[in-house]
Amino acid sequence: MIPRLIDTHVSFGFWPWMDFSAITPGALIRNLQAEGIQEAWISSIESLLFPDVDIPDARLREAFQNHPQVKLVKTINPILGNWRESLQTAIEVNGFHLVRIAPSYHLYPLLDWRVIELAETLLRLNIPLIVQMRIEDERNQYPLLQVTPPPPEHIAHLAALFPHLRILVLGALANHIPAILSDNNNALCDISFAESGTTVESLLATVPPNRLLFGSHSPFFYTQASVRKLTGAAICGSAQQDIAFRNARAFLPV
Repeated sequence: MIPRLIDTHVSFGFWPWMDFSAITPGALIRNLQAEGIQEAWISSIESLLFPDVDIPDARLREAFQNHPQVKLVKTINPILGNWRESLQTAIEVNGFHLVRIAPSYHLYPLLDWRVIELAETLLRLNIPLIVQMRIEDERNQYPLLQVTPPPPEHIAHLAALFPHLRILVLGALANHIPAILSDNNNALCDISFAESGTTVESLLATVPPNRLLFGSHSPFFYTQASVRKLTGAAICGSAQQDIAFRNARAFLPV
């Protein structure tokens, strides 16, 4: 039995191709807590499609302001001219804890010079970077919105460029995780999109447990199924706890 779970991959808001209308902040938190999740890192899915990312992120902050078990994730679009002001306000004034980029949705290459500037800024501020690799399985995407994830080797290269910047990759497939984590010691991946008969055991055959974090990708995926992926894994207790909460706790700024 895992004593606690930190869920690093939770979304909230409106998504055009899914019906999340019944998922209120309270309902989402209750669903997570029912599966033993004591802390959730939540980002706005609307910020992936909204021209001004600050507007849906403001709604996210309002929705969860009375939920202390939530770490708010600020989406930054570095091709917008005001991203520095947006970042400063989010962290210093509005209580966001983490920063996410979504290059495939905001239409810029991961190794764009503006991402480099953002990475330099985050490193100075001691703020980790979350890279949203995918939200949906490419086979299930709406035909008029086909989104190609950034190449795994580009993520590995970004991590190598900034060896002291903690980078969390959300939504990597199991066969891409080793490539993302190669040649660097500072990138980590959540396990939400890693699927096989023995998901966690197979991953640990190629990557160490201190490079993986639990993520359910709720409400897109069933929370219970995501939790069972970890709790049902035939791995040692120490590795299980690393993935469940210890790596996430170490990832956060001191």
